[in-house]
Amino acid sequence: MASKQTVAAVREPLTRAATAAAPLVRCSDPAVVTATEQLLNALSDVEDTVRMEAALATFGRAVNAATAPPLSWWARRRAARRPDAVVRRG
Repeated sequence: MASKQTVAAVREPLTRAATAAAPLVRCSDPAVVTATEQLLNALSDVEDTVRMEAALATFGRAVNAATAPPLSWWARRRAARRPDAVVRRG
């Protein structure tokens, strides 16, 4: 059981994290929403660092994918012509 001092020490950072995450929970990209929710859930147990690191990594990948600029027309065309290429958002 966490002491009152420990709870008080993490309350403010968790409140700030939840406030910062609020717009991301309403994001149109479902991967960002899911990753944000998982990250907030992981933050509730600060002693489980493995879970928190995994949630942070997933969150980072989801946000990077959601905010990556679309490929140019030429890049999409080149990717479509290569059978081994993976086409990103576009």
